[in-house]
Amino acid sequence: MNNKSLLFLFLILIVACNTEAENTLLEPSAEKQPNEAVVIINNSTDSPISIELLDSIAHRPDNWIVNYNSVDTIALKLNHPARATVHSLVDYRQTRFISRGDTLRIDLDSTKMNVRSTDRLDAQKIVEERSKILSETDSLFNLLIAVDSSLAFKGVDYGLSVSKVYGLSINKPLLESNPELYDKLVEKLIYQLEATPTPLLEINSPELEAIQGLKYEIDRREAYLRLSFLASQFDKPEIYGQIFNSNLYQTDIFVKSPFVRGYLSYLIMNLVLNGEEDRSRNKSYINYKEAYDKLPNYLEGDLLAYARKICLEQMVSFEESNINIRKYLSKFLSDHQDSAFVASFEERYLLAYDAEINSTADLMLMSNAGSMLTLSDLVKAPLDSTQLYYVDFWASWCAPCRQAMPFSEEKRTLFEDKGVKFIYLSMDRDKQKWETASLSHHLETYEHSYLLINPEAQQFIKDLKIDFIPRYIILNSEGKVIEDNAPGPEGEGLDEVLLEYLGS
Repeated sequence: MNNKSLLFLFLILIVACNTEAENTLLEPSAEKQPNEAVVIINNSTDSPISIELLDSIAHRPDNWIVNYNSVDTIALKLNHPARATVHSLVDYRQTRFISRGDTLRIDLDSTKMNVRSTDRLDAQKIVEERSKILSETDSLFNLLIAVDSSLAFKGVDYGLSVSKVYGLSINKPLLESNPELYDKLVEKLIYQLEATPTPLLEINSPELEAIQGLKYEIDRREAYLRLSFLASQFDKPEIYGQIFNSNLYQTDIFVKSPFVRGYLSYLIMNLVLNGEEDRSRNKSYINYKEAYDKLPNYLEGDLLAYARKICLEQMVSFEESNINIRKYLSKFLSDHQDSAFVASFEERYLLAYDAEINSTADLMLMSNAGSMLTLSDLVKAPLDSTQLYYVDFWASWCAPCRQAMPFSEEKRTLFEDKGVKFIYLSMDRDKQKWETASLSHHLETYEHSYLLINPEAQQFIKDLKIDFIPRYIILNSEGKVIEDNAPGPEGEGLDEVLLEYLGS
C-alpha cells in the first residue's frame, strides 16, 4: 500500500436481476392498466422500503415512494421506462429497469432484500450492455483506479438506505512510468461524455428508444463522474475546462436530463466560484449570492434560470438570512418572471412568517398538517396528565440526531403512559427534506412532530444557545425549562432524569 494513495468514493452496489426467477411469482392478483407497472411488497421488518424512480426525461415529481406496509401492491404510472432503485435499511440498494406492463416484486426480511422484475423489454440488459469503446474505457480506468474491497464499509443515506462504500487506490507507479495512459483515458471519457445516442435501426418502438435514451444519460453521467474524480485527485484543472466546454452544457436536451441539477451544481461550484469555500466559520460557507450574480457570464435562457434556482436553494442550505434570500428571490422574479417558482419557494422554505416570528419570543411551529402554533400553545393545550415535555431538536441533515431516533421511539413508548410527552422540533429550513426524513422515522403521523419556522431568527433558540444538535431539553407541566441540556435517548441517563422528576 506504500505506493498507492487511498481515496474514498461512494459507489452504488448494483445487483444483477435474477433472470431465472419464475414470472408467475411476480404477477399481481389485480389486473394492470396499460400505462402502469405494478410493485408487490412483502416486508417482514419495521423498516420502510423506498423506491426511487428515474426516467430518461427528468426526475419525476413523485420520484421517491416510501412504504411501511408489510404487504402492499402499488400501481406506478409510467410515461417512459424507468430505473427503479430499491432502498432499505437492511440490505444494500438494488436497481432494476421497469416499463409499463412490468411487475416488480420486493421481499424484505431481517437479513436480506430480494428484488425481481419481469422486465418484458429486457431493459436491464440493454442498459448494462457495454459497447466496445465503453469496455475499453472501463479496462483503462480499472487499470489506473482500482477498487479496494478490503476497505469497504456500510454507509447510510437519508435515513432510508444503506450503501456500500469502497476504498479506491490509484496506481501511481504505472502512471509515472506510462503518463500517456492518463491522457488516453481522459480522451476516451471525453468521447463518452460527448457521444450521442445510437439510433435503434429497424425498430419502431418508442419504449425501446426511451430505454436507449436512459442508457445514454447514464453513460454520460458515468463519464462525467470519472472525469470529475480525475480532475480533483490528479490536480488537473484543465479537465474542468474540457468538461465545461463539452456539449454536456450546450445541447438542447441538457435541461431535460435527469442529472441536470448535479451538472449545474458542479458548474456553479467549480467554474463560476472556482471551487472557493470559506472554512473560517463554524461550518463551511459557499457564497451562492456571488454565484447568482456571475451566472449570466456562463449561461443563458432556461439553463440560467435553472442554475439560479439552485443558487437560491443553496442560500437556504448555507443559512443566508431571510432578508438576503428575499432580496435575491425578488431579483429572480424580476429577471425571469417565474411567479410560480417564487410562490413554491416561499411555501417550501416558509418565508411568509417573518412577522409572526418577530412578534413573539416563543417558538413558532408548523405541524404535519400545516397548521401554525407556538410552543406555549402546545404546552397549554393538554388537559391530560402530562407532567413533563421532552423536546428533541433535530434535522434531516444531522446524522447523530437520526441515529438516536430509534432509541427515542423506545423511550416514548416507555414513558408516555407515565406522563412524559415527547416533542420533536426540526431545525430544517427545507420543508420537503423535513417531510422526507419524518417518513423514515415514523414521525409523519406523530401528533407532536413539528417544523421550526426560521429557527435562526427565533429568540427562544438564541436564549438557550442552541447552536448544535442533537439537543434535548425538558419542560415542566407549565412549560418552564427545567433541563436545558438533557440526556439523549440512548442509554439509561434519560430514564434516571425523567424518573427523578416524576418522583418514581
